[in-house]
Amino acid sequence: MDPGARVCPFCGEPPGTGVFCAACGRNLADVQQLPTREAWEQASAAPPAPSAAPATASAAEAVAGFVAAMHAAGDPGAAKTPRSEPGFLGRTQHTHGWVVRAVERDPAAARGRYEPGLFVTVEGRLHSLMSASRGAGTRDGVRYVDLVGPELAEPVHDARLAADLAATLRANGVGA
Repeated sequence: MDPGARVCPFCGEPPGTGVFCAACGRNLADVQQLPTREAWEQASAAPPAPSAAPATASAAEAVAGFVAAMHAAGDPGAAKTPRSEPGFLGRTQHTHGWVVRAVERDPAAARGRYEPGLFVTVEGRLHSLMSASRGAGTRDGVRYVDLVGPELAEPVHDARLAADLAATLRANGVGA
């Protein structure tokens, strides 16, 4: 393939004539300019996977590597998630990012008992992921909603964080 040819920023193949890539099917409507094949190869080979980082790496370095890899891939899987703090006039605020560790609920446990999860914003900030109940007292019963909580001041870097970041990369088709 010609190194100057324009390619899909997600898969590196010629995108075809439509709005959707002919090779991978991704929507290219929000892409300002398609990269050249040479630029795509450099960008896709540049960021190292966070799992390849040494064990002494800090949580901030692991999250920064994760966010760099996701940005290089076009932020696949980034979702708009509601925040726990209300906005102006009580309106729901949202943030964009990835659920790295889902909230763990035990259906047999009392309501309000759960293990918080982790959420990484597209800016690279690590937040706790909380759970809230909605619809108590209604015909449909209680449903639980995940909410992005406060930013973690000092996240603990452990093997579980590195494994969760690597699993999120794999789930979104980034990395090995």
